[in-house]
Amino acid sequence: MQTSSSHDTDSLKLATAVQIFVAKGGVINVVQDGESGESCTEPTITETPESDADADILIQAKVELLKGLIAKGAGVSALQYSLRMNRKDIKRLAYENGLTIRYSQPVRGNRPERQKDIATVDDVVAGHAMHYSSLGYTAPEIAQLLGLSIRDVWHIGKAYRIEFKQRAVKE
Repeated sequence: MQTSSSHDTDSLKLATAVQIFVAKGGVINVVQDGESGESCTEPTITETPESDADADILIQAKVELLKGLIAKGAGVSALQYSLRMNRKDIKRLAYENGLTIRYSQPVRGNRPERQKDIATVDDVVAGHAMHYSSLGYTAPEIAQLLGLSIRDVWHIGKAYRIEFKQRAVKE
């Protein structure tokens, strides 16, 4: 009788899996002929002290990474991605180590103070606004680049007859 190569490969894989299982401390109960395997309990793997030490090292590495990311201002979503943990575990780990996660940080700085009266705009600032407009910048972007309020940029556009690009609103 000739055996197929897939049967040989499957038996090698099974033998390797059994060796790994036994090496990790697993116990295989042999069922005698005539008895059923239903009465046997499920095999269990007892944890060794080595795996506890590996887990402690892994947790300490995650705590150090967490500290570094929090210092850089990372939010919970970035921490989830970097640590490969869920939100609940990240919050628990931070609490246990006395770390505070900042949840909301503005991307852009504070808005410029709005002036009560309309400031007289010189030709240089208007020239810059016209240049940025020709490059395709929107009024809020021009305001941020020039350090003006959006209202001031619109007033420049009105006074110098500049048309600013507007973002298309999707419906």
